[in-house]
Amino acid sequence: MSKIVTYLIAIAITYPIIVTIIVYLALRYIYKNKKLAIHKCMEYTAIFHLLSVIVISRVILDIQIIGPVLIFLLILFLIFILIQWTMIRDIKIKRLRKLYLRLVFLLSFFVNILLMIISIYTLI
Repeated sequence: MSKIVTYLIAIAITYPIIVTIIVYLALRYIYKNKKLAIHKCMEYTAIFHLLSVIVISRVILDIQIIGPVLIFLLILFLIFILIQWTMIRDIKIKRLRKLYLRLVFLLSFFVNILLMIISIYTLI
């Protein structure tokens, strides 16, 4: 049973786009609203895309980017806190988490696509 869970996690990290599609279809069925399903899907699968970027960069480019990625994400989170504090004067954690996860998803999604193109180019 533990091997099955390990393989599922490995597949989810290796192919996050497939996981995103599966989560989107499930959420679209549950919510019956495309826009809400897309937003929730972005929030739920952001971690898979981020881990995929870290793993693919380690395998393809042979560089370790966990440290710089964590520092970048912390600085990004601090910027989000400062922007929300200056605009509203009240930090709403729920809204902050949503916006932050969506941005992390978008950034890691595009970097993931870029790394896939680089890996295909190096194989050809």
